[in-house]
Amino acid sequence: MILIQSFLQISAVALSLALVFSGTAARAAASTKDSADLQLALDKLQVLGSVLYIAAHPDDENTAALAYFSKGRKLRSAYLSMTRGGGGQDLIGPELDDSLAAIRTQELLAARRVDGAEQFFTRAVDFGFSKTSEETLSIWGHEAVLADVVWVIRSFRPDVIVTRFTPIAGGHGHHLSSAILALEGFKAAADPARFPEQLKFVKPWQAKRIAWNSFRPQFEQGPGLPASALSVDIGAYDPLLGKSYAELAAEGRSMHRSQGFGAVAQRGSSLQYFEITGGKPAKHDLFEDVDLSWQRIPGGQVVGDLLAKAQASFQPKNPAKTLPLLLQALAALDRLQSDPWVDVKRSELVEAIRCAAGIWVEAIADRQAVAPLDKLAIAASILNRAGAPIKLVGLAVNPSLETRDKQMALPVNTPVKESFNLTIPAGTPYTQPYWMGDGTRAGLHASAPYPLAGLPEGPPALSVTFSLNSEGVPFRLTVPVQYRFRDPVLGERYQPLVVMPEVMVNLADRVQVMGGRNPREIGLSVVAGGAHVSGLIRLQVPDGWRIEPAEFPFALAKPLDEIKVSTRITAPERPQAGELKVVVEIGGRAEPGRGRVVIDYPHIPLQTLFPSAAAQLVKLDLRQNGHRIGYVMGAGDDIPQRLRPLGFEVDLLTDESLASADLSGYHAIVIGIRAFNTRSRLAQLNARLLDYVAKGGTEIVQYNVNGAFPGTNAGLATESIGPFPFKIGRERVTDESAPVKFLAPGHPVLNVPNKITAEDFRWWVQERGLNFAESWDPKYTPILAMGDPGEKPLEGALIVADHGKGHFVYTGLAFFRQLPDGVPGAYRLFANLLALGTKHD
Repeated sequence: MILIQSFLQISAVALSLALVFSGTAARAAASTKDSADLQLALDKLQVLGSVLYIAAHPDDENTAALAYFSKGRKLRSAYLSMTRGGGGQDLIGPELDDSLAAIRTQELLAARRVDGAEQFFTRAVDFGFSKTSEETLSIWGHEAVLADVVWVIRSFRPDVIVTRFTPIAGGHGHHLSSAILALEGFKAAADPARFPEQLKFVKPWQAKRIAWNSFRPQFEQGPGLPASALSVDIGAYDPLLGKSYAELAAEGRSMHRSQGFGAVAQRGSSLQYFEITGGKPAKHDLFEDVDLSWQRIPGGQVVGDLLAKAQASFQPKNPAKTLPLLLQALAALDRLQSDPWVDVKRSELVEAIRCAAGIWVEAIADRQAVAPLDKLAIAASILNRAGAPIKLVGLAVNPSLETRDKQMALPVNTPVKESFNLTIPAGTPYTQPYWMGDGTRAGLHASAPYPLAGLPEGPPALSVTFSLNSEGVPFRLTVPVQYRFRDPVLGERYQPLVVMPEVMVNLADRVQVMGGRNPREIGLSVVAGGAHVSGLIRLQVPDGWRIEPAEFPFALAKPLDEIKVSTRITAPERPQAGELKVVVEIGGRAEPGRGRVVIDYPHIPLQTLFPSAAAQLVKLDLRQNGHRIGYVMGAGDDIPQRLRPLGFEVDLLTDESLASADLSGYHAIVIGIRAFNTRSRLAQLNARLLDYVAKGGTEIVQYNVNGAFPGTNAGLATESIGPFPFKIGRERVTDESAPVKFLAPGHPVLNVPNKITAEDFRWWVQERGLNFAESWDPKYTPILAMGDPGEKPLEGALIVADHGKGHFVYTGLAFFRQLPDGVPGAYRLFANLLALGTKHD
């Protein structure tokens, strides 16, 4: 997507840069709209109205409503998500926490590219499931997140706010809190006494009304709807789109791939309902009494009249015919007094000019990543495909690196190219999500300074601005500097330019859990970010730990050159936790080391993260029986990688090996999270797993999802998971410190080979577990009881049954979170589960 930049103040320029660049697609640069899309753009230029949709997570938004607002009503539309979704699970890979939040941020942006809306966030961290708004707002910080909501309302200035949930209808503390904050923000944004520090950049704003979008009334309201509810048919067909808004919504929702939300398009009439919950009532339309015309801007009718003429004269086979009128409208717009709508419509108008003229612009770097003080070559190019009379006045590389004067007419369909050879300035910030930076604390991600707060991502590392003039009307096009390459499967791809540290240190494992005192070898890779870098890597460990060698010299010639080194670490005698820290010394400067994490999926742009180069150290008292483990991977987790360093032999079992291999050699077979949701062949292979159990093996099934509503097992490959009936429910314990009662204190699971005590349930993270068994055959033994504060304890977290000579286990305990986080008690309990079958060796 192109950024259109006119003569704005620095803060507004930065805001526009970040907003537009956040929509840059993974596979395309500044593509030109076809005539149908350009017709929609011209229609939208005539509408000066806005709507802000507010909910809690990526996927909570109603993509059909957003598509209707944006492409049907031609409104400026946006979704404000309280969180970035890092507390969920990942269906496409092993990422969790911040890495998953980075993926889901980009999936939301991909969805917005489909439905045409914009995207905003607060700083709130997705800390997992919460049962109450009180808990949620306490962890987030009520006033801090309310300030974020107010900022987005004041800066976006919606005429109407829509919530997905209400303070009492949502079923999740995050959901309820999003509605509470939206209703409070609706009022607070208009009050100059609330968050006055924002008023240096924005003015108070009062939306006309706020409404609740009940798009599943049969489940949320019961029979009947309030007489005051407004309805919209999002199944209506739009000839310019060639589909309905519901069909478009399915495409957008299918961008949420990490959640497995591929959607089937719904065709035909489909009503959405809106109930006014605050502000001025409305009888027929959400935008009653809202002036959606150019008359809402002083002097704007002149611009509106010119745009109406351009709209009426538009010729799909010759879009350039509208250029004179569009240029006149831009000139008239630039004569208007400052107004937020002037800035918004200027961007839309210059984009329409670019597309009507068929202009292609790009700025391509000679590599995808660069370090400060390195040289970078940029090839900037502009192509005037329709032959309109356009003059290139000059080019500039931002931020303030180089400016060139050109003063030349752009030839017809012949690229004009300009090369830049730059040195990246010292101190250039590293390119990673700004919300992962300094300032992150429990409940809140790091913030960006106003006016960039709330944006999905910051501005690109570098950009190039083309200053143009046509028929005496100046305008600018700004594009991010990107890297282009050929993918042998996907073809042409674009990825963002990344500024990285001079050197990066990746530890082979960021959590080192040790059960004994034998030294363990730890591998490190030292990767060059820049050219000709040399220095020293120092390793620091807490008292009681020993590491040899503790420092390594390095010398790397080219960017991304890599050397691998190893060291040996010895744990103290007693259980202890600590941190291994990496310090990098270059040219007499010492600073904390950073690693490099690359997240690459074809549906989103490449994400590069630079986390601290450090490893958590955990010495635990661990006894082990049963070392050979088979693992059936499901949606993706790190448990096999956590077990191997402790001496377990873990084989990943394919469907083919489950069908034909000799399973008797495994002491236990572990079924990964959501495997019965993601591996359909388990419906046929489960009988073989149960036969393995009957002959003396141990099968451990981790949590699965049973479907949309309690009491059903929809979505499972088979309902007959265990040797005896049990049902997976939706119950969970979200308080990671919830007391745990031992229901079967003499059971081997709690005694062999490790004696499990209440101490083993300290230091758990995010939650105790989820999707517990809700009912089971008497042949199962429930082992533990636990519950959130004020709730009845649940007994389905861990159930065990003898079957033939072996054992079957179902557990909703969140081992997939605890083991990667180095929680000692989780390792000890999991080792006991793996040891259940060792008496049959």
